[in-house]
Amino acid sequence: MIRKFVQIISVILFNSYLGVNLSKSQFLYQGNLKKVCVPILNCYSCPLAWGSCPIGSIQQSLKIGIIPFFTLGFFGIIGLFSGRFVCGWLCPFGFLQEMLYKIKTYKMRLPSFSRYIKYIVLILTFIIPIFFHEPFFCKFICPAGTVEASIWQLLMQPMLIDSIGFFFSLKYLFLFIFISGSITYKRFFCVTLCPIGAIYGLFNKISLLKLKVDKEKCTECDNCRLNCPMDISIFKNESYFDCIRCMKCIKSCPQHAVTSNLKIFKPKENNSTQEILPEKNH
Repeated sequence: MIRKFVQIISVILFNSYLGVNLSKSQFLYQGNLKKVCVPILNCYSCPLAWGSCPIGSIQQSLKIGIIPFFTLGFFGIIGLFSGRFVCGWLCPFGFLQEMLYKIKTYKMRLPSFSRYIKYIVLILTFIIPIFFHEPFFCKFICPAGTVEASIWQLLMQPMLIDSIGFFFSLKYLFLFIFISGSITYKRFFCVTLCPIGAIYGLFNKISLLKLKVDKEKCTECDNCRLNCPMDISIFKNESYFDCIRCMKCIKSCPQHAVTSNLKIFKPKENNSTQEILPEKNH
């Protein structure tokens, strides 16, 4: 419940600009805060957004031939301190996926190779703006941009509907895939396509925030995976690149075998029951 509360506060914090003025064609905030990157996936063009998306910032810099040292350093500092912690606690789009997964329907597990697709997306996100001067991820894939910006921009400026082309329609196809995938698979976009998660995941092994599994206590019951938003068995790899440090494994482990070096996250020794999410994995 604490994590859900933090996620909701994060959604409001990053998207609370209420200065949209349609009569003056002010469709989004463009003040000084837009020069600052938020640490998560949150579209620059969202009418309610205060800051800029770091992936969008990187692509725009590479597109005009500038190396985005500041944004890369921004990723590095956050990654070194917490790994993918921000994905599990602050990302509005991750929160949306967790809510979609709660819809009662047929559930499936993603194949293990799908976790590496996001690194292909990350490479293309860097290469295509350099050689083809196109913001590849933002323009062709990002469902966050479609949900947070495109839909609302069309509602506020209906005349833009006439300019919709093939690539815009392609983004709506990706949005449909995203919604369907998020209902069926745990954090579908985070696992398979998110370049921000791919970057932070590279720091999980060296970040200051760590998880620890006591091998003597652990019975490998896999209760951690059943409760994990990323469908991970943490006892197999404590620093796995897809671990978002949500800490649900600490709470759900019946043997209290999972701990964190951040002392506020600790197992409840009086917890004698297992928290298992009812689902059917195929």
